[in-house]
Amino acid sequence: MTDQLPTYRRRPARDRFYGWRPEINHPEPGPGEQFPPGPRAPIAVQSLRTWAARNTYWPKMQQQYGDTFTLRVAPIGRIVIVCRPEDVRTAALGSPEMFPIGENNLLFEPLVGRGSVLALDGAAHRVERKRMVPPFHGKRIAAVVSTMERLAEDEVASWPVGSTFTLVECMRRLTLKVIIRVVMGVEEPGRVADLSAALGRVLDVRTLDLLMWIWPRLTGFGPWRKAIAGMQLADDLLFEEIARARRDPGRAERPDVLAMLLDGSPDDELVRVELLTLLLGGHETTAVAASWMFERLLRHPAALARTREGLDDPRDEYRTAVIKETLRLRQLSYNLGRRLSAPTELGGYTLPAGTFVWPSIAAAHTDRATWGADAAAFRPERWLEPDPPSRAFLPFGGGAHRCLGALFAETEMDVILRTVLRNVDLRPDRMQDEKPVMRHVVQVPERGARGRVVRRLGS
Repeated sequence: MTDQLPTYRRRPARDRFYGWRPEINHPEPGPGEQFPPGPRAPIAVQSLRTWAARNTYWPKMQQQYGDTFTLRVAPIGRIVIVCRPEDVRTAALGSPEMFPIGENNLLFEPLVGRGSVLALDGAAHRVERKRMVPPFHGKRIAAVVSTMERLAEDEVASWPVGSTFTLVECMRRLTLKVIIRVVMGVEEPGRVADLSAALGRVLDVRTLDLLMWIWPRLTGFGPWRKAIAGMQLADDLLFEEIARARRDPGRAERPDVLAMLLDGSPDDELVRVELLTLLLGGHETTAVAASWMFERLLRHPAALARTREGLDDPRDEYRTAVIKETLRLRQLSYNLGRRLSAPTELGGYTLPAGTFVWPSIAAAHTDRATWGADAAAFRPERWLEPDPPSRAFLPFGGGAHRCLGALFAETEMDVILRTVLRNVDLRPDRMQDEKPVMRHVVQVPERGARGRVVRRLGS
């Protein structure tokens, strides 16, 4: 039997919120099964603290209840958090049959649409992943490094000398342009600008927007109506680019991801879902990670000086260590999500089938028993020492659902790091660390990673 791609009906953006509901999670423990302890605060309190500040809430719960604890979080229900690195690894790398991810990621469906690889399991996931892997092979990424460099140089050239600005916004602007050029193959400046504006708003999901996920009727009112209009505009522009690419007589020679996705797929809606999936996974996370990379480096002068020494070496080990240490301390995703398909022993408890388990990547990455007494310190040198604890390092998840764009993200961070340090002398606006605050599942710098260019180099 040959695997075939499903087909999808094109739906207006607003309609994606109707008829969508994740199943509320209320599995009951059977004989020999039990849930870990957890707070008794109302579900509204636990939900707010999880969605808005899990990076401070969860560590407090870990101190109070241990490495495995239970929370109640709307709109999902009961969730078990696991923090020990071995348990995090078990859930993250476990078989997709035992630890499926799709139901957990149904939260993305109203945003990207039905059929995203993020929310598929089993045969459907394998078929879709097989389609999306080839554009991210090493040789294809190497072929677009020069485009990344050109875009990064253009971005750095726009930075004002002597004025303070937020690196997060600069990196968001840059990574979105990289995706539009490299993934979608769009070069014409006007179209790039239109897509950047529309897609930037869609990917900028605000806390207020999340109420549409719970009460779809809000999509017809006030700020939510504007959000839906923005999503619809983005859909229309994406379909327009898909149509352009289909008509392009030179499509077979195009190096962009969109051209590859169109091969073998007559379904425009599926391709739109795939494009938004790549945008969702590769824009905000990479932009924030690159911002943190400079926020950390600029406050560690010795590490910054050593990084500058290796800028002419395309495979400098220390620069790689800087990227890894950034991803360890400021995770691309604070946690993963799985739902047990059968009763499973995890974290010292036998959990019933149907339980949502959220492995805390942040806890695994800062575990003192694993990383040492300086686990919370930014020390790239740890990656140059013999046998660093790589088994507890999972910035891109793992297993069958490991991030498709992991190599793309690491390459882009390396290009940005080299380009910035070659072109400008960048300083933080002040030496105090910027605190991490939660933006959905990503930790962002509290003040946007503020910096200023002291002088331009090489001129």
